[in-house]
Amino acid sequence: MHKFIQIILIFLTIISISCKRDRKEEKYIIKSKWASDRELYQVKTDSIQIAIDSNSIATYFTVSIFTENNIDYLFGYNAVTSSIDIFNLTARKFYKRLKLKRDSTFFKNLDKQDLDKNRSITDIHVLNFDSIIVNYSNKKIFILDTSMRVKKVVELAGSALKNKVSGQSTSYSNNFRMFFFDKKLILGQIYSVYNWEEKVPSFLSLDLVKEENTFLPLTYSNYLYDIKGNAGYMTAIATSEFQKPGVLTYGFFYESNIYQYNPKDSNIYSYGGKMSNGKNIVDSISYHTDEDLKKWDVHILENSQFFNIMYDKYRKLYYRFSLKNIPYKNGKYYNSLLDKPLILMVFNEKLELIKELELPKYLYAVNTWFVTPEGLFISPTGRKNKFKDFDHLRYHIIKIKQHLLK
Repeated sequence: MHKFIQIILIFLTIISISCKRDRKEEKYIIKSKWASDRELYQVKTDSIQIAIDSNSIATYFTVSIFTENNIDYLFGYNAVTSSIDIFNLTARKFYKRLKLKRDSTFFKNLDKQDLDKNRSITDIHVLNFDSIIVNYSNKKIFILDTSMRVKKVVELAGSALKNKVSGQSTSYSNNFRMFFFDKKLILGQIYSVYNWEEKVPSFLSLDLVKEENTFLPLTYSNYLYDIKGNAGYMTAIATSEFQKPGVLTYGFFYESNIYQYNPKDSNIYSYGGKMSNGKNIVDSISYHTDEDLKKWDVHILENSQFFNIMYDKYRKLYYRFSLKNIPYKNGKYYNSLLDKPLILMVFNEKLELIKELELPKYLYAVNTWFVTPEGLFISPTGRKNKFKDFDHLRYHIIKIKQHLLK
């Protein structure tokens, strides 16, 4: 009888938690709107490989894409050689290596393992071969060319002080990618202290010519303020260098909603990016001491995380990857981040849902995706992928095409 009562209590607890989560999603999360013509879209996957030398790496996480004269180039940061490696994706060959430490005045003591972001290249954005924007440890913005001439250096801390900006300007290849919007470089803005009572700007606009900072009227969403920022590791803003001209599209790791800012009317528009299965909003988590970091590790597993929204100007589509939540315990074992299912959602230009695909488990490396005229690239070099190829840079290309009815 006692065991039966325990089962009933556990069941009622689960029901109670589920109801609270449903109410939370109803309040904060916008449902995805399915496109009426979604059945007309078909998915095809191709693959490419590029021979690499012993100094190249098989997976680049900090990358930027540049297209010139119908040739697509990948610029990838190689921490092992302290260089930016350039590949000709169209011809499937290595193009050039830019050694960042050739002039020790600028790039000092770069971390060979790319773990210490205080000694690393956190982000790259390529305008052309004469203007390669490099974020060095969120301390300096360098503008280089392919002859490694330094055309300009902007001290981020100095620029903030000059413009009386409280906080730190940042960009990271795995969440807030820097990009140009209205001819200014967009960076994330973080503060040493948040009181979570008053909303503060989270997007900083940097004029590289005048070295002037201004804020965009964009903040974290209501939910994060309502839970006083208690989202564990999931407080990140997600942006992409692949933006639709005229609007700024962004999201948050902690919820599935998609947002667009239109400077013409100064409005922020919200769209549904809700997955059909899994959590679509993070659970609040309290913390008091460093011991709670273990709770954060469990928390990020048991909640979904939503990455940046990329615009494909060639097909007029949007892409967004996410990692679906899973239990921390797996029988006698424990799951890790590598066990989380990778979901790809594809939207049309109105941000109506076209496809929701669960990709093969353990195949792909997270944060290796980008868009070219060929399609959506992603690296099949997941850490649990048993197939290893150290002689080639490999990508799968996901191609989504609309087939018109005859």
